Amino acid sequence: MPKWWSEPTSKNAFVLSWVSVVVTAIAAIVGIAIYMSTGSALILSWGVENCVDLLSSIVVLWRFYCPHQLTEETEKHLMKREKRASIAISIILGLLGIGIIAASIDDFIAGAEEVEKYRLILVISFFSIMIFGFLTIIKFQYALLLSSASLQKDGICSLIGTILAGALFVNTLIINHIPEAWWIDPSVALGCGIASIIIGVHAVLVAAFVQKIPIFSWEWWILSQGDGTDEVSGRHLGPEDLDVDHKFTNTEDPGTEMAERKPANGSGTADVEEGELTTSEIL
Repeated sequence: MPKWWSEPTSKNAFVLSWVSVVVTAIAAIVGIAIYMSTGSALILSWGVENCVDLLSSIVVLWRFYCPHQLTEETEKHLMKREKRASIAISIILGLLGIGIIAASIDDFIAGAEEVEKYRLILVISFFSIMIFGFLTIIKFQYALLLSSASLQKDGICSLIGTILAGALFVNTLIINHIPEAWWIDPSVALGCGIASIIIGVHAVLVAAFVQKIPIFSWEWWILSQGDGTDEVSGRHLGPEDLDVDHKFTNTEDPGTEMAERKPANGSGTADVEEGELTTSEIL
């Protein structure tokens, strides 16, 4: 397996973020252009999703921004951005859900419609499934290996985009032969919108009222240096987490390193194993 897949670094995540920004920007422009020219409610949800997904990709780009050589000092600086990036994308997920729900309601109100530029929509949605599906897989892989909640939430945004593209592709094929099935695409979009709001709002509420993070303070967003814990597992970060050479050149079995690592709570058992992504932690 190539190292960019099996042993990614913050530098790889930085490159991935740039790719995601460019792809989502192009998709958003194309989606809006098609909607403006055809008025097709079918593609509106997809276009809205890409507009908001662009914001998520920009946040992750800021989180892993290292255009030059990756050093221990740079890694330490970037890790201090993780919690702010994670919460910012949670807010974006909530906004994404609102946008998708609004677009799906508009689709329901419009009802059945004649699909214009049938082939164009099929081609765009098909390639969107391939591209955003690929980005989703890489983002989840990087999120797991880099223990990045922000990158994982960005992956959720890409996953929603993949689902919407899939629904658009299938629905366009179906309604060309069975117009009565027009409701499939807005129904899928509505479900994605509700899920996005739940994930985003839950994460924001936990941060504000359970973790007591002052997310409503501008000072926290500008001056926060992180709280010294891993955003995914909640364990306290140690010197080895900031040791770039150790993290990216160590060839020992990861399982051995996990077994030898002492838990931060000192109880003799780890609260959460390193790299394990549970549902509550993802949210």
